[in-house]
Amino acid sequence: MTTEFTGYDPTIENRDEIANTATPVLFAISDVEAPEEIDPRPLVRHDNQGNMGSCGGFGNTNCGEFLWGLITGSHSNDRQFSPLFSYLEAQRLDGLLGSDKGSTISSGLKISKEIGYLEAKHLPYSTPYPRNARTLITDEMRKTASAVQGFRIRSHAWLESYDDVFKYLASRAGAVYPGTSWNDSHYGRSGVVESISFTNRDGGHAYAWLGYSKRKDSKGRNYIWRLNSHNDSWTEIAPSVIDQLCRHQWSSIVGMSDLLTPGPNRVLWKEARPLG
Repeated sequence: MTTEFTGYDPTIENRDEIANTATPVLFAISDVEAPEEIDPRPLVRHDNQGNMGSCGGFGNTNCGEFLWGLITGSHSNDRQFSPLFSYLEAQRLDGLLGSDKGSTISSGLKISKEIGYLEAKHLPYSTPYPRNARTLITDEMRKTASAVQGFRIRSHAWLESYDDVFKYLASRAGAVYPGTSWNDSHYGRSGVVESISFTNRDGGHAYAWLGYSKRKDSKGRNYIWRLNSHNDSWTEIAPSVIDQLCRHQWSSIVGMSDLLTPGPNRVLWKEARPLG
């Protein structure tokens, strides 16, 4: 049985475009001064997408809110971004606007780079899918989003393994925006996912990987924190599951950074990053 509301169709994802426009991550794990943990929960709140296929918008804005928290040291309650704006704008690029059929990671990336994030107060989230979706987003909203000082995505990376994901997060370079296959085995029991399976009936889903916990596997590798806008919320994901997802043919695992060239950021984890 697949999940009922996901909103990410991996069969239309433009993986080649994501990979070909990615910024290489030119540093090794040995270059990273990794904190014991990076706990994103104090920076980003959980919201539920409800009865809409807007997971791509939530995954994107959750990454944006986490990066804003790195920059300012503030919780997303102080500046929450609109998942509905990010979802509908990505749909516009995908040619899906007007129907609740989800959105792609590649189009979400373009919106967060070229336009930015709209604060949620300018377009609050509500369900069901808006009947006026084709006209709801205005040029004024786009201008307002573009005017948020210091906040657009400036580079992205194509990540292919747990080591890539951990390095990107532990370096404080950015957040990770995955679009993957999805079924009921991907939900966390008691807040932890130790294993998953794939079936020929899987749906697709987008979400956010925003740090790592103190929990470790038998190889000493930290579990990754996942924020999911559908059903469960914060979940610790086993390193073997991250590797399994990275290898899957439907996966698009993207690092998102406010830095032009992601690299080890040697400031303390809870210390604010200067706006630049």
